[in-house]
Amino acid sequence: MKINLLLISGVFLVSACQNKEQAQVETLEKEVMMIHDAVMPKMGELVVLEGSISKKITQLDSLLQITPNDTTFQQSLNQSLQLASKLRKADEDMMNWMHEYKGDSLKKLPAPQAIQAFTQEKITIEQVSDDMLKSIEQAQNFIKQYTKNQ
Repeated sequence: MKINLLLISGVFLVSACQNKEQAQVETLEKEVMMIHDAVMPKMGELVVLEGSISKKITQLDSLLQITPNDTTFQQSLNQSLQLASKLRKADEDMMNWMHEYKGDSLKKLPAPQAIQAFTQEKITIEQVSDDMLKSIEQAQNFIKQYTKNQ
């Protein structure tokens, strides 16, 4: 009788732990998708900014053809090139993350492995989000400053 009670208690304990781990997997998956869903709408803005920065690069390059020794134009061109690179990288990082993200496969892993995998995905998408938002902000500030100075 004691053995049966002990076995039943053990089964309930294992089941409770599995349910807790599965809940953690589901929570992590939701957090990953919330981060993605919050930043994904900014992709359109990022693409528009890439176009605006590209136009600024063309303008500055033309101005430097006329006045090659103008350090202000050269500094602005260098800053534009850096911003264009950051915007492109942010765009590529999001596209790569979306292409590589396999949430359905991760959910099929044993709970401890799924927790580890979703935790890593969360870290990755947080970095992608931070890089996107930072590059967008920097590009917006540059365009405002550049427009104000003209």
